[in-house]
Amino acid sequence: MFGSVGNASATQSALERAYAIIEFKPDGTILRANENFCAALGYTLDEITGRHHRMFVTADEAASSEYQRFWADLQAGRFNSAEFERIRKDGTRIWIEATYNPVFDRRGRVERVIKLATDITAKRLARFDFESQISAFNESQALIEFDLTGHVVSANANFCTVMGYEASEVIGKHHRMFCDPEHAASQEYAAFWERLGRGEFHAGEYPRRAKGGREVWLQASYNPVRDLQGNPIKIVKLAADITAAAVARTERRAAQTEIANELRSVADGTARSTAQAREAEQASIQASENVQAIASGVEELSASFGEIGRRVSEALTVSRAAVENARKTRETMTGLSDSAQAIGKVVELINAIAEQTNLLALNATIEAARAGEAGKGFAVVASEVKSLASQTSKAIDDITVQISAVQTSTQGAVTAIDEISRVIEQVDEISASIAAAVEEQSAVTEDISRNMQTAAAGVSQVSGAIKDIALSSASIDQSASRLNTVAAAIR
Repeated sequence: MFGSVGNASATQSALERAYAIIEFKPDGTILRANENFCAALGYTLDEITGRHHRMFVTADEAASSEYQRFWADLQAGRFNSAEFERIRKDGTRIWIEATYNPVFDRRGRVERVIKLATDITAKRLARFDFESQISAFNESQALIEFDLTGHVVSANANFCTVMGYEASEVIGKHHRMFCDPEHAASQEYAAFWERLGRGEFHAGEYPRRAKGGREVWLQASYNPVRDLQGNPIKIVKLAADITAAAVARTERRAAQTEIANELRSVADGTARSTAQAREAEQASIQASENVQAIASGVEELSASFGEIGRRVSEALTVSRAAVENARKTRETMTGLSDSAQAIGKVVELINAIAEQTNLLALNATIEAARAGEAGKGFAVVASEVKSLASQTSKAIDDITVQISAVQTSTQGAVTAIDEISRVIEQVDEISASIAAAVEEQSAVTEDISRNMQTAAAGVSQVSGAIKDIALSSASIDQSASRLNTVAAAIR
């Protein structure tokens, strides 16, 4: 019913070309193998003919009860199809997809076993690599699967641990259970699932709500999985818990914002300091100029005080000479007054003599009159004497008046000289005081001049320091600006 012998032969040839074929006795002894099988295992036909199938498995597997049962099932006529790991001649592993087909004789007994195999090592390795990746994802990532509407299909242990749920609590529930209610009700959220349903990939950082409302941050990718026709059939989400990093980043941003604010305050402060320093610099320059002007004025004042001192010293010398001259003049005037008084006494004596002479002349006249003719000559003499005495008395009176005037003038001169001497002595004392004050003021002025020079140097240093402060403030301002830029860049 399978057609002619020719067709069977053609089918056999096709199978020989497509598969690695090997035939065994029911006990596993190798009867024959085609070229595909020998090439796949790395043997020649002579190297395997007559040997047992166990040469293609590990010693542990060959000694296992499972292996014994495997061949017992084939001997009993039970078909076996699966993927098998086998050992090549060089010791490397090969994976085959094979069917062990018992062949029965006319009496229904198994006379041989034909194995048709395909080398699936590359496919198995690719699948193993994929499975290893999935396993690695399962071990390191939170993995959850959704249908296209957003309902949970499965969730691994990592996801359940991160979100605080058991798998049974989330399977069949909608993704919105992990979201803030306000966000879950938004158009943005609806559009998010519409895009995923169309097969659009989505990745980013997402704030989610764990069991009890705890906030969790996930670094996640939503990966649409497609069927053979390219149609999306489910969404696989791979996620990592970055809550600690997100919180730290939030705190860092807050700190950076605070730093930026502080830096702006520093910048503002340094700007104000710079402006104030510039104003202070200008003020110090003006102060320096003023101090220099004052110092120059003080030097001129010191020179003036020196000149005044010299003039006062000269005046003091002159006043002291005047005092000495006044003293000598007073002594002279005092001597003159004494001489005038002595002359007055002499005049008084002469006046007394004149009065006595006049009295005697009067007596002589009287006596001459008594004598008559005999006394006429004597009377003439007495008259002359009386006349001389009168003239003398008159002269004495004039002299007395003059001496009195001289004495009065002398006394006035002495009094005036005493007053002049007193004034000159006061002038001398004042001049001495002025000289001492001028000398003291000159010394003070010299100290002021030196201090002003020191102050001028100090103000100059202050001006330089303020200029340095201004430069430093400007530098701080620039550094604060750069630091603010760096702080903003590392957010």
